[in-house]
Amino acid sequence: METRRVKVPVATIWKSKNSPRSVDQSAVDGDVKKWVAQMTDQQSVDLSENDLLETQALFNDELIIDHFDGDWAKVYVASQKDDSDSRGYPGWVPIKLLSDQQVAYPPITATVRIAVKNAILYDTTKNPILELSLGTVLPQIGSDDKFIEVVTPLGKGYIDEAAAVLPFAGANAGETMVEMGRQFLGMRYLWAGISSYGFDCSGFAYTLHRVLGFDIPRDADDQRDGGLPLSPEEILPGDLVFFAYDHGTGYVHHVGMYIGDGKMIESRTPGAKIDIASLTEPKFASEFAGFRRYWR
Repeated sequence: METRRVKVPVATIWKSKNSPRSVDQSAVDGDVKKWVAQMTDQQSVDLSENDLLETQALFNDELIIDHFDGDWAKVYVASQKDDSDSRGYPGWVPIKLLSDQQVAYPPITATVRIAVKNAILYDTTKNPILELSLGTVLPQIGSDDKFIEVVTPLGKGYIDEAAAVLPFAGANAGETMVEMGRQFLGMRYLWAGISSYGFDCSGFAYTLHRVLGFDIPRDADDQRDGGLPLSPEEILPGDLVFFAYDHGTGYVHHVGMYIGDGKMIESRTPGAKIDIASLTEPKFASEFAGFRRYWR
């Protein structure tokens, strides 16, 4: 089974190799930061309306190759659980965003998770190479002064040790995730997004958990099917709250993170922004589908 690793900050995984529009060229080239900044609200909404994307993968994420087709590869994102395939989340990605071959890492001393919104990856001479997103996971092989030495698809490199330190400290992991999420209030929703440049609803929950080392499924329906079920009396900040069609009994289409006082933080919907909402809003109250906890 052949694998490759993502060698750009964020690789967007498409529904098909024919999905990208002209406005999406920056994403095809691996520059998601530029792509998100230049899209209009309607162009962003159309990603969902026209079902163009599957998910995203972060720098160093491992992708399982199904097959190559021209400049594209059909892949499975191994770190993103999906009920449709045991190999991971499926989709299409430009080959140029992946390592040229399978990457084998030496024995590592620890795993480093980027805990700040963005962090710089430096080369061995401490020159900046890339801006990495929150949630990026790298193998550590050593340390040097105030830098952590890591190995990547681009070779050895360094990140500032402060990039791996959580800037938000709650009383527990749940509260820490809530505080981490608050820094994104006002950010525009991005269909299929999992990076600090934009999130969809389940991608927001997925990445906040990923930073703390909690492995949860990628999509809201799968997230609701796992975790620890909770009664309303048991919920705490950091727990996930789900919403489904057919008055909460059908397909799960939305997830938010409970923050206390009957409210949640959420990446609401295409065209909207990350906000704080009350669980008593009529739409949410009529579609409530349960609580789950993945943190401990």
